[in-house]
Amino acid sequence: MQSPVIAAESDATLERIRNLMIKNDISRVVILEQGKPVGIVTQKDMARRLGEGRAPWRRRPIDKVACSRVMTKGLITLPPDAEVKEAAKLMIEKGISSIPVVENDSLVGIITTTDILRAYVENMEGMYKTSELMTRDVITANRNHTLAHIVELMVENGISRVVITDGAEPVGIVTATDLSLLELEDPVLGIKAKRVLYVRKPEQGGRPKYRYIKTLPFVTAGDVMSSELITANENEDSAKAAQRMLTHRISSLPVVDDNFELQGIVTKRDILKAMVER
Repeated sequence: MQSPVIAAESDATLERIRNLMIKNDISRVVILEQGKPVGIVTQKDMARRLGEGRAPWRRRPIDKVACSRVMTKGLITLPPDAEVKEAAKLMIEKGISSIPVVENDSLVGIITTTDILRAYVENMEGMYKTSELMTRDVITANRNHTLAHIVELMVENGISRVVITDGAEPVGIVTATDLSLLELEDPVLGIKAKRVLYVRKPEQGGRPKYRYIKTLPFVTAGDVMSSELITANENEDSAKAAQRMLTHRISSLPVVDDNFELQGIVTKRDILKAMVER
């Protein structure tokens, strides 16, 4: 676990929570009432709950909104002597990425998926190949698919990343985080545009002829994907793949074969499952 924990009282504003996240380079803040943990606010909580519905408080500036409006209540906690396997199992079952550690009603630490990943690297070397843990059915798109299509794929499949391929070769990845940080419009040039070539049907035996070229304002996967792609080989030790996630602070790795063709994807969640099953 990590200790001490960055926390705030339940009357703190969202501006205060946001500033704590930026200052400490974290994505979650535990919320206290009279020193006892009662909830947690994550970056996803803030983005999702401020964007849904039409309640009047959602239209206020964040320095006027109490964090209790968006925090997750009914906090799931663990004692300091709980096994790492128990934490991993809870995260999988509840679909969460962190668990506060509480002793005698006092917050003493927090354990995250990243902490479990680190424990995996230190204790599970040689246990599994990456191919044994990866998901083989990978949701993909190509670099010319629109951003709307990428979002649709994420929603339909309940995923937070889409691998971008060129044939069988992975060339990039688009994550939900990429989309949340995306600046769609250039302050000078306006929204990004693409030139589209419209082709006239050829006469019999002839070649296709360009009818006209039109510039359309839309964003594609190629515009937003992380193109410096970090991958894992299907035959390498999964602990090495996990170390690569830690080093680059990422949550998933496309898995390739020796010909660099996409075979699957391995995520932090897959690593957690291996910890539970061991």
